[in-house]
Amino acid sequence: MAYIIKQIDKNNLWIIKPLWEKLNNIHFNDSHYFKEYYRNFTFEKRCIKFAGIDDDNIKIDVIFDNTQPIGYCIGTIEAKKGEIDSIFIEENYRNKNLGTRLINDCIDWLKKKGCETIIVSIAEGHE
Repeated sequence: MAYIIKQIDKNNLWIIKPLWEKLNNIHFNDSHYFKEYYRNFTFEKRCIKFAGIDDDNIKIDVIFDNTQPIGYCIGTIEAKKGEIDSIFIEENYRNKNLGTRLINDCIDWLKKKGCETIIVSIAEGHE
């Protein structure tokens, strides 16, 4: 099966909204201490951070099966610090190295942009 990865801009973040909401629901269900946070955390609130980032310092890759988005990875840069902000792959598409491909593409981009540090934060319940 051939999957297509497309880089989108911030104006098209709505494409990943259903995927992000699934990820947020997973965090809500798995969290022991932050359920209220995830209950009130909306896609629109999450996008506020991205709105303030210069277009050159954000990479949003979406992987498609035909026209259906099935996963995404968002990377950002702030003061030479790179971060993998969010990644999600639909359950039926996991274990096909799609997430690995997205992560590796993001890390390569962060390195090319001169990041001295690259971080990823893991939500409580997913340690």
